[in-house]
Amino acid sequence: MNIDILLYLIFIIPIVIVGFQIEKLNQQKIFLIWISISILLIIAGILIEDNSNNEMRNLSYFGSQMLFIFLIIQKITRTLYFKIFKREPEIGKFPKHKIDYVYTFIIIIGVVILPFIIDSYIFKKFQ
Repeated sequence: MNIDILLYLIFIIPIVIVGFQIEKLNQQKIFLIWISISILLIIAGILIEDNSNNEMRNLSYFGSQMLFIFLIIQKITRTLYFKIFKREPEIGKFPKHKIDYVYTFIIIIGVVILPFIIDSYIFKKFQ
């Protein structure tokens, strides 16, 4: 197995853990702990990417950003969702309200696409 793919999978593990504890992210202390962990993962991803021999951006570098982006998108969309609908969004296989699918879709698409968009913007801006 390619080391880059293995590192990517290791960087995905915290997102799975947070996904099972998503209700706890409403607590400020827990949210700050996960933000701290995500910043450490980003630093690890940058160090791994800087020490690699590849000219291309490593997949693990993008994986290291996913937890941070997930937490930020979740916080923003949850706040907007709560202000609009006056209730917490349901995340699961079969939520009671169909609008909860949109909430989940926004988070998933944002987490997958945003690291690549941010990276391409940074490269265009600073090269």
